[in-house]
Amino acid sequence: MRRTGSPLAAALVLALAHAALAADAPVVTQDVDRTEVGTDDIFVLTVRAVDAPAGSSLQLPDVPTVETIGTSRGVQSSIRFGGGGPRVQQISTLTVRMRALKPGKLVLPPAELHASNGVFKSQPLSLTVKPGHVADSSGTGRPRPDPFGMGNPFGDDEENPFDIFRRRQQAAGERDLFLKGELDKKEVYQGEQATLSLWVFARVDLSRVDAVTMPKLDGFWTEDVETPKELSSETRMVDGVPYRAYLLRRLALFPVKSGVREIGPVEADITTGFLFAGRREHRASQPVSLRVKPLPPGAPPGFQPSAVGSWALTAELTSAKTELGTPVTLRLSVEGRGNVKDLVLPKPAAPQSIKLYDPTTTDKTSTVRGRIQGKRTQEFVLLPQQTGNFEIPSMELAYFDPETQRYERSRTAPMTLAVVPGAGGTTVAATPGRSDESGARNVLNATALRPLRVSAALDRPAPPWSRPWFLVLLALPPLAFAGALTGQAVQRHRARSDPRAEQRRQQARARARLAALHDAGKTIDDAAFSTEVDGAVAELLAARLGAPVSGLTREALRTRLAEAGAPPDFQERVARLQDACDEVRFAPGAARMDRAAVLADAEALASGWGAA
Repeated sequence: MRRTGSPLAAALVLALAHAALAADAPVVTQDVDRTEVGTDDIFVLTVRAVDAPAGSSLQLPDVPTVETIGTSRGVQSSIRFGGGGPRVQQISTLTVRMRALKPGKLVLPPAELHASNGVFKSQPLSLTVKPGHVADSSGTGRPRPDPFGMGNPFGDDEENPFDIFRRRQQAAGERDLFLKGELDKKEVYQGEQATLSLWVFARVDLSRVDAVTMPKLDGFWTEDVETPKELSSETRMVDGVPYRAYLLRRLALFPVKSGVREIGPVEADITTGFLFAGRREHRASQPVSLRVKPLPPGAPPGFQPSAVGSWALTAELTSAKTELGTPVTLRLSVEGRGNVKDLVLPKPAAPQSIKLYDPTTTDKTSTVRGRIQGKRTQEFVLLPQQTGNFEIPSMELAYFDPETQRYERSRTAPMTLAVVPGAGGTTVAATPGRSDESGARNVLNATALRPLRVSAALDRPAPPWSRPWFLVLLALPPLAFAGALTGQAVQRHRARSDPRAEQRRQQARARARLAALHDAGKTIDDAAFSTEVDGAVAELLAARLGAPVSGLTREALRTRLAEAGAPPDFQERVARLQDACDEVRFAPGAARMDRAAVLADAEALASGWGAA
């Protein structure tokens, strides 16, 4: 065999080839915008691949302790000057928005570039994760300072128009389709409404939007303002380029804490094109921030932080005059603009002679030009316990008006309730009527039949009805019936003449009604249950006192029980039972009745004082 070259020459050729390949090998790097984050913070990982060959792709290994919020890809071009002249360099970028799930040391593994000539990796990264929110003190997460010290000539709250060049470096697909969250205000007071609108901006045809993930709105009370059922567009200009903007949702945000509040991104799967030419894209918007100012000092007494907006307080009685023991309704309403569902209304101060039950609350909200407004109504049941004229003092609602930036008050006028004696308070027990019965009388008188005429046939036997004993047989049934009626009348007369027997029967009926409630009480509501218990107790007290108790006021009933010798604990148990039954009938918004305790008190009354 003939050699064509020396070993030294072959080694030189191989070294030159390896150097050429190394010069063209892609370089992969990754960095984060901050090295210290909290579990409530979002950080940005940026991966760059220089001179990535065609058909290659950047990939990130899975990290179980990290949540991926959104991703975007792009390609940048740069010109490098060297000894061989200018050279265009392509840089592939992968931007990932992440959130750490647990505190501790977080190690991000190397990012990988998968190409036809191999897999190229970057360096790993380490981050420190702390619980909650960590302020970005390093400044790496903010725009880099101007090296010439000129600052932002457009102001901190205005958008730098030169950012258009940065946005034009995005991939063409991301420029043609993106999500955006917009706030109608950049700063509000605590409790003041800010409106968040979520949009899809597109320069391509849209067929559907799926899997919309709303941002986390911690620290806000939210109300839905608008959610379109169908996609409809309007023309919007972005950086001088016309887009079709589709509204996904509009929310009213009421911040409950002051400070700078970050509203995270919204994500969605968007299908572009039609029929078989459709393409599914995933997009995530950029987060937006809202500055929440604390309420100014000088709040009036009784002010609640949720009372922010413009409100008017009114109060009225369903009737200015009522009978003793007849309830009336006090209706307290507040109407205006703001978060009506978080309002705390003042509680009426009722006199001691009027019992005030827990209210029932109803809310009505509406949206006018994107602002939430509504009305909250609370109805209190008032049960008078004494006659006379009683005044219900005026009530006041203190609130903060963001438009005037002042604390305001809304007051109601005092009201007067006249309580007159009721007809039921003079009810007199009716005495049972007497019957003047003297027993049954014998109305049949035996009459002798005249003998028949003498006939020719003297040997014919006489018919049965002609015999004396036949009349006796005819009289037996009526006599037996009359005897039965007489016996019943005598028994009724004896029962009416014995009041203790009637008392025992009434008590037995009351106990039977209470015993039936053990099983039937599970199938009826609290109102029907309280009515049946109240009726059984009234029948029981009527048997003990010897007169009906319906229509008597609390004080009149207590007086009669004391006069009859009822012990104080028996009187207190009766009052507690009546309060429990009245609360269910007159205050349906109160807590559920404790049926077991009510039945226990009623059965204790049945076996207590005066039991037969």
